[in-house]
Amino acid sequence: MAAVVPPALSISAWQVIQAMPDGVVLTDPQGSIMAVNDVFCAVTGYARAEVVGRNPRILHSGRQDRAFYARMWNALLENGRWQGEIWNRRKNGELYPEWLTIGAIKDAWGRTRCYLGVFRDITSPKLNEERLKQLAQFDPLTSLPNRRFFQDSLKRALLRRSSDGRLAVLFLDLDRFKDINDRWGHAAGDALLQTVGARLSGCVRRTDTVARWAGDEFAVLLAPVSGRRDVSRVARKILRVMRRPFSVCGRRTAASVSIGGCLLDGKTSPARLIARADRAMYAVKKRGRDDFEFWLGAISLRRGLRGTRRRP
Repeated sequence: MAAVVPPALSISAWQVIQAMPDGVVLTDPQGSIMAVNDVFCAVTGYARAEVVGRNPRILHSGRQDRAFYARMWNALLENGRWQGEIWNRRKNGELYPEWLTIGAIKDAWGRTRCYLGVFRDITSPKLNEERLKQLAQFDPLTSLPNRRFFQDSLKRALLRRSSDGRLAVLFLDLDRFKDINDRWGHAAGDALLQTVGARLSGCVRRTDTVARWAGDEFAVLLAPVSGRRDVSRVARKILRVMRRPFSVCGRRTAASVSIGGCLLDGKTSPARLIARADRAMYAVKKRGRDDFEFWLGAISLRRGLRGTRRRP
């Protein structure tokens, strides 16, 4: 059988590198850049003359530590290859993610002659990933964390409560929200929910979590707290802030919230903690709205803030 003779090629390695759709950088064994292709220049913003002879460290973003690069070089020295996601910095200072593959090119005696790095800018896929994460964990109307994010935050807080102290959950419902929707339309209702979310966020600390639970319901995780007095102070502040007039689609309107609270006492599941705060909130609704009540047992005892309530 006749041997297969490969076709004679006059194409140079440089032409191949230039034709590649990915960025390419060639360094000597010491790490000095020997050559880059046009895609490299387009992605990084550097002209070829600005990088040849320099070390790829000029692209470092600062997001990877020394241990990261130590692992990279160990893989190159041991296996002759490394690949993974890395953040680099363009000439204009902008950070960007890339998928990078580095391979050692060796001679016939196994000595490394150079390193070839091939990378692809993955900014767009990364942005799509962030958008999906945003949709999964945040409410698109108010930009607040959603129910799923809140439940996860509560679970984490319960796991570390022994070191961080006690925690509490507030459950809030916007009073007579349907009337605003029916009178002025859903656009006005959406604008009101956005403002309510912003005001709630201004009533708590950075360590706390405010979430849009569903519809006109919101949840607040207060962690840590020392006791009921801390929780009552926050609830009183929320009631006071929500009683201020709202400007919705060019109209001024009044609004209020009903709040139920539950302070963690002993071992309680996240679902039960939320359910108790919810039941306390509905007790406020039945009593007349615009108030706050703690869950204090099988029968929720009134611990409202009527002294601060707006007079009819």
